[in-house]
Amino acid sequence: MKSDRPPSAFSDLRSPGAVVLSLTDDQRRRLDESYRPWRKLRYVAAELTLNDQAVWSFLKSQRSIAWQPIGVTRAEGGEFGFVPTRHLIEPLFIIDRSLSRGDAFVAQDEKTSRVLRERWNAVVRESEGAPNRIGANTLMEEAAESSIMEGAATTRREAIDMLRAGRSPVNRGERMVLNNYQAMQRVKEWITRPLSIEMILELQDLLTEGTLDDPTGGGRLRRADEPVRIVDSRDDSTVFVPPAANTLPQLLTQIVTFANAPHEGDRFIHPLIKASILHFLIGYAHPFIDGNGRTARALFYWSSLRAGYEIFEYLTISDIIRKGFAQYPQAYLDTELDDGDLTYFILFKLGVIQQSIDVLSNHLRKEQDRLTRSQSLLALDKTLNLRQRLLLEHSLRHRDTHYTAKSHANSNGIALNTARSDLESLVKRKLMVTSKRGKEVVYMLSPRLENRLAKLRD
Repeated sequence: MKSDRPPSAFSDLRSPGAVVLSLTDDQRRRLDESYRPWRKLRYVAAELTLNDQAVWSFLKSQRSIAWQPIGVTRAEGGEFGFVPTRHLIEPLFIIDRSLSRGDAFVAQDEKTSRVLRERWNAVVRESEGAPNRIGANTLMEEAAESSIMEGAATTRREAIDMLRAGRSPVNRGERMVLNNYQAMQRVKEWITRPLSIEMILELQDLLTEGTLDDPTGGGRLRRADEPVRIVDSRDDSTVFVPPAANTLPQLLTQIVTFANAPHEGDRFIHPLIKASILHFLIGYAHPFIDGNGRTARALFYWSSLRAGYEIFEYLTISDIIRKGFAQYPQAYLDTELDDGDLTYFILFKLGVIQQSIDVLSNHLRKEQDRLTRSQSLLALDKTLNLRQRLLLEHSLRHRDTHYTAKSHANSNGIALNTARSDLESLVKRKLMVTSKRGKEVVYMLSPRLENRLAKLRD
């Protein structure tokens, strides 16, 4: 099997040689159709009956012309950077096209953009508190998925049910989810703060509290006597060894400087590229004995929100990453093998963002359907507010579900007193009934509700 490591004689972007390669127009188009690492490029070169090392050298010399270093040093030598190729510019344009019109979503093409705008505007227009409700549920989903991806022993449904109910976690996996949820809320509060090493430590401490084998590992950098290696789970082979512990203070200082720099004018870096790079750098540094992935993803959100991309309050990325997980470590590896070329990881992240937009679009479609179904409940009582109608609509589809004031508040992003008022009003209207679970009042669908609806339909 050929090595995935590029030929060393051609792999240094910092000192490119002038390479001339005679190519046909068709060959040029094929080579330029995507930004390929060596592991893929060599096969394309073979299909085109070209010398793979000559093609790699040619492409590297072309990339070096636009190479943009970021001021963060690699432990292996040299500096991280990326190439602002058209392969980055196109998805960034697609993402920003919708945002430039002041809409709270991203689109992959003009038609999708229009559909998303229509759905978003319809939901916001027809649904009281829709942004709060969608944002609250997105936060729960992201907390659950990010934790499950890191090994939390729980299911998505169990995790979200715990967060909605506001109950205490009963095991380590649920504690990871709750920590993630609370940390993501904190990240939203921190968007006016510049990044600091202390903030990174605080974030990791929040994410790992009560979940570490070594309780002293939270809120501090790993030590020299705590070696870390990233392994291939298939054969336990070492894929990557993070920078030595004694280099972490200097490396994190460079990362913080990069995160806080304005990157304007001739040093401009697109905010989503910057957020993606920050995600990579925390994973690369691997500064903690645990919680590195969760910290990296949380800081990606922090950077995006800080740059004004409020859309990320309504997008979940960890679900997309987990479902296509093999691409996640591969994006890291491609960057590592190719002298710190971050373009591979940035492309991966932009693809994740675009996929998450499809999820948002589907969610908005379902939200519209729920709004439509909830309209029929006005026949029971025209004074029902939308939250109450949506709760009844949900309970009609999930008849065994129990609700509490906490779960209603958390699901809608409202105050506990407002949630309790909604529920008590439904009980007075005999649309819900109550029981006790310990000291907590539990609300359920009234057994008579379906009969009342049936009579109204008749």
